[in-house]
Amino acid sequence: MPVGSINDVLSAQLSRNQFNSMESLVLITQQLVARMEDERREQAVNFERSDLVEANREKAKLLRFKSRVADNVIAATKAKSAIEWSTRILGEMKTELQSLLGSTDAAARTAGAASFNAQLADLNARVDGANQLIGVRNVNLIGNTSGPGFATDDIFSATSERGGQVMIEGAYMGTRFNIEDADGFLWRYDDSQNAYVQFKSDGTGERTGSTMSAVDLTIDNYDHDTGAVQFGGTGSLSGTVVQGGIGVLTSEFYSDFADDAAINQAIDDIDAAVNTVAQRGAPITADATLIDGNVQLVNEKVRQLDGERQRIMDEELDATAAVNKASGLKLQLTINNINILSQMSSGLVENMMQLTNGPSAGPGVFGILGL
Repeated sequence: MPVGSINDVLSAQLSRNQFNSMESLVLITQQLVARMEDERREQAVNFERSDLVEANREKAKLLRFKSRVADNVIAATKAKSAIEWSTRILGEMKTELQSLLGSTDAAARTAGAASFNAQLADLNARVDGANQLIGVRNVNLIGNTSGPGFATDDIFSATSERGGQVMIEGAYMGTRFNIEDADGFLWRYDDSQNAYVQFKSDGTGERTGSTMSAVDLTIDNYDHDTGAVQFGGTGSLSGTVVQGGIGVLTSEFYSDFADDAAINQAIDDIDAAVNTVAQRGAPITADATLIDGNVQLVNEKVRQLDGERQRIMDEELDATAAVNKASGLKLQLTINNINILSQMSSGLVENMMQLTNGPSAGPGVFGILGL
C-alpha cells in the first residue's frame, strides 16, 4: 500500500479516536455537573430545623397576645395620660386662683374667671377625648359619658401571653354635673348647643325634648353646702346640683371670683378634686402601667427571638455556602484534570501524526535528493 494511503488511514483513525475522546469528556463533564447539583442543598435555610421552628412558634404566640391586647393598652394609656393632665391642670388652676387672693383689680378677677373656665374645658376635653375603638366598641375609661349619666366603660384584658387577666374599672374624671329639678328631671349642660338639655331620670337617659339656652342665663343664688341653685336672667331654672365628677364647677358657681371667699371655696374644691383624681385614677394608672409594661416585655422578647432566628438563619446560610463551595471546588478540580488529560490526548495525537508523516526533508543538497 502506498505510504500516502497509510497516512490517510492512520490520520482518519486518529481523528476518529480523538472525536470519541472529546465525546467522553463532554459526557463526564455533564455527569459531574449533575452530581454537583445533587450535592447542593435544596434549600438555603432548613426551616424544619427544631430550634428555628421553636423560635417561630414562640414569636407567633407573643405576637398573638400583643395583637389581642393592643387596643386595651392604648385605651388604658390614653386614660392614664388624661388623668396625669387633669392633675396638672388642676394645679395650674389653683396657682392662678391663689395669685388673685387679696387683689382689688376687678379686671384681673374677670380674666381669672375666664382662664379658670378655659382650663376646666381643657380638662373635660382631655377626659372625654380618651377614647379608643376596641372591636366595635368606642371605649373610654374616664369620660365621654352618655346622656345624664356618669358611668364609664370597663376593660377586661389579658395581662400576659401565659393567660393572666385584669379588669380595669372605669371612673368618671370630668367635671360635668346635672341639675335635678323639682319634678325629678335632670338637666345637663350641652357644649355644642350652649344650652341645658332635659333628660328623664328613670335610668333610660332619654331626652324629653326640653332645652334652656344658657345665653344670658345667670345664677341668682347657689348654696355650696346643699347644692341648691336658682337661675335667672333670660331663663328660669331651679333645682339641686348633682355631682358625678371630681367636684369642680364653672366660675359662675363661685360668683366669678368676685371676692376672696369665693376664690377660697374654689381652691378647696380643687384640692378635693386632686384627691378624687388620685383615688379614682390610681387603679386605672396601675393597671395601665401593668399591661403596657407586659407589652413592652413582649416587644423585648420578640426582639431577642428575632436575633436568635437571624443567628440560626445565618448559620444555615453559612452551611449552605460551605456545601456549595466544596461542590464547586470538586468540580473545578475535576475539570482541571480533564483539561490536562485533554491536552495530553492532543499531544499524543500530534506525535502519532508526525510519526506517520516520516522524517522531514534534510537541508541543502540532501533535501533536494530527498534524503
